[in-house]
Amino acid sequence: MTRGGRSPRRTALVLAAVLALAACGTARPSPAPGGPISVKDCAGKEVTFDRPPQRVVTLDGYAAQTLVRLGVADKIVGTGFPAPFGVDTPAHRERLAAIPVLAERVPVTEVVAARQPDLVLTSFESFGGPSGSPKDADLVTMKAKGLTSCLRGKEGALTDLAPTYEYVRKLGAVFGVPDRAEKLVAELETRAQSAGKPSGAKPKVLVLQDNPVAGRPLQTSGAGTIAHALITMAGGESVFSDVSSMHAEISPEEVVQRDPQVVWVITDYTFAKLKGQELVAAVRANPLLANTTAGRQGRIVSTSQFLVSFPSPLNVDGLEQLATALRAG
Repeated sequence: MTRGGRSPRRTALVLAAVLALAACGTARPSPAPGGPISVKDCAGKEVTFDRPPQRVVTLDGYAAQTLVRLGVADKIVGTGFPAPFGVDTPAHRERLAAIPVLAERVPVTEVVAARQPDLVLTSFESFGGPSGSPKDADLVTMKAKGLTSCLRGKEGALTDLAPTYEYVRKLGAVFGVPDRAEKLVAELETRAQSAGKPSGAKPKVLVLQDNPVAGRPLQTSGAGTIAHALITMAGGESVFSDVSSMHAEISPEEVVQRDPQVVWVITDYTFAKLKGQELVAAVRANPLLANTTAGRQGRIVSTSQFLVSFPSPLNVDGLEQLATALRAG
């Protein structure tokens, strides 16, 4: 008998049983270094990861852009809606180009499930918005975790990029790279603080998402959006801060009454009839804006929606563009 009353033969049998169990694949995978990681979803419910995800589907390009900057793009096995890649920097576009594109829009559930993801990620506010795309119940069926951005987690108007920074930090924790996330947030905050503001009174800014048409409402952005936050951070004041929805319709008469000093055209929305600088040129020539200060002075500026629609590191690029335009006025 050995010390403690256990024979060598019994010890060998126990060891053999353990090894056989592991060989059969029934042993529980070891947790990530430091133990499981838990983060909260937008409803405050904890989502726990035993180890960093190894197979990730990003439903949109915004989420993929964030993972590229965190250095974990090799975990992405497919992405949807790659349109935001076109406004990224050349260095990042090279990394983004290596990601398999599953669909030009948000991919449907069957396509996502075929990639066998352990995490499905989106910078949109919820799952299941676009027709046929994965809902929360679908993720349960495919045994995948799901995380979204939390754009509407704040009460009232959004006046800073807290949702973007929180999203970066959350993904940094999930993928086991919190130091990279903190470094990225610090870089973004420094750039945001250096963007500058116009001197004097805050210019009144109208956001347009499409070219106004006589007799029809205008498309604008409300106070709970990244666009509203960037106007505030750039030293401006939205003329429709009292509108809460992401996309809102307003009357041309109300626009003239509130008299914006700057029109900020956010281009590249899928519902807009014109895209890019074609839309900007049409807005400049639109007679419906002729009786506003912005129309009379020709203060029409623009930014792609791929910079300012959803939480993304490129939000600061949009801020820098707008702040430069407001200072120039």
